[in-house]
Amino acid sequence: MGYLAGVDFEEIVISTERLDFPALVAGDGPPVVCWHGFPDHPATFGPLAERLVAAGRRVVAPFLRGHHPATADRMPHGDGLTLAADAAAVAEALSPDQGVDMVGHDIGAGMVARLAALWPHRLRRGVTMAVPPPGALPALLTDPEQQQRFFYLWLFQVPEVAEALLAVNRRLVDHLWATWSPGLSLDERHRARVHELYGDPQVLRNTLRVYRANFDTSLRDPELAPLAARSELPATVPLLVLAGADDGCLPPATFADARAALAPGSSVRVVADAGHFMHLDRPDEVAELVLDWIG
Repeated sequence: MGYLAGVDFEEIVISTERLDFPALVAGDGPPVVCWHGFPDHPATFGPLAERLVAAGRRVVAPFLRGHHPATADRMPHGDGLTLAADAAAVAEALSPDQGVDMVGHDIGAGMVARLAALWPHRLRRGVTMAVPPPGALPALLTDPEQQQRFFYLWLFQVPEVAEALLAVNRRLVDHLWATWSPGLSLDERHRARVHELYGDPQVLRNTLRVYRANFDTSLRDPELAPLAARSELPATVPLLVLAGADDGCLPPATFADARAALAPGSSVRVVADAGHFMHLDRPDEVAELVLDWIG
């Protein structure tokens, strides 16, 4: 099944104690699990997967809970702890006896960071892209310029309005891609794939639950609530944190305090000439950084 140039993914299902996760996979060797964000699709990892597969790795890119027709009705909660617990379950299913390497972009970045804090034995080496670690995020909400860049986050809190706006068309999705990675010319077939994913009304509702759970405690899993405070603390596992120099959503300045929210030995790197979707903007550079980090 072709996705983006250079890699052929096949779709599998990863059975875990929490959920059966549809995932795109390519290559053979030790797994590298790649988690996507919004408004995105696992196939966006295609160019990065091509380079990791060439280095002897198996790339596994699951669909976030609720972001595939098979799991669209399996999202009672949308909080970051729910998604991080999903990442832990997938890691356990793929490698029961040792941690796996993991890359997270956007929402996926928060998943990897919280996994490192709460279930460090499930993570061998972790990379996060385009979003600072959770402990550094609250301060950003006090910055008026970042508040403006987060306009979509505030819009998504308004019941029915966000649903209606996104149901009419995917112009907002296109706008976010264009402003977050301003130098990127998105492949039209991939653009259609992203539009198709968020054209599913249930997937759209699930996406909004993720954003609303940031403020609406009723959308958080009460069984995971005791972990919340610890999930925002610096992890014991070092992380590689990547920022895009031209990111229109979270520019490099928003990563200024990232190191204070990370374990010793972590690294924060800015990828030149790259926006939010840096793994499409600069796949060679991102692959090199990832491979150097995970070994």
